[in-house]
Amino acid sequence: MHTRILIGVVIGTLVVTAGAEHVGHRALWKRYQEAIASRQQLTLQFGEMLATHEQIKRQLSREQNHSQQLTQALTDAQAKLEDVSSRLAQQGKTVRELQIRLASVHEQMDQLQGELAMTLEAKPSTASADRTAPVQLERIVVTDPAAPTLQGRVISVHRDWNFVVVDLGWNAVKIGETVSIFRNDQLLAKARIDRVQEGVCAATVLPEWQSAEIQANDLVRAL
Repeated sequence: MHTRILIGVVIGTLVVTAGAEHVGHRALWKRYQEAIASRQQLTLQFGEMLATHEQIKRQLSREQNHSQQLTQALTDAQAKLEDVSSRLAQQGKTVRELQIRLASVHEQMDQLQGELAMTLEAKPSTASADRTAPVQLERIVVTDPAAPTLQGRVISVHRDWNFVVVDLGWNAVKIGETVSIFRNDQLLAKARIDRVQEGVCAATVLPEWQSAEIQANDLVRAL
């Protein structure tokens, strides 16, 4: 009797223990399953974060490249701007120099115009009073059956502006024509007629044809 009771107690204890272990095992399995699910979820989130990180890195790299390109473009534009500003300043300086030279040329041409006018006024009386004056000699016409040549004399020389005044007028020469300047039958230079009035003209000496200094009273031949 006592043995049966003891066995029953032991069996009950085992049953209770087994039940408790079963309950604990189920709880552990549930926790294990939850841990697995949580791990999978964390793995998925980590993958998404990693993909986002790579995407951000690519975007950052593109933005850095774009920024470098913009910086380079800005540097190039700045260099071009400085170059254009320098060229503009140089051109402004050149324009100012040309304006000064043009004003000087105008002043010189006004002086020449006055000299031509005075020469025209003085030429008739001087010619009648003294035809042997060096700068007021009458034109000499040399007759040549092959090619008639008109001759005159240099009245004045303006070396600063490389032109001469000659006592040949529009009845002897025309603007754009070339005359030869001689001394003792030696060719000194050639000059291009730039202005013509009655009895006198102004001619620019051509540097490539000049071999010696021109002086007043040198002979001028117009072909």
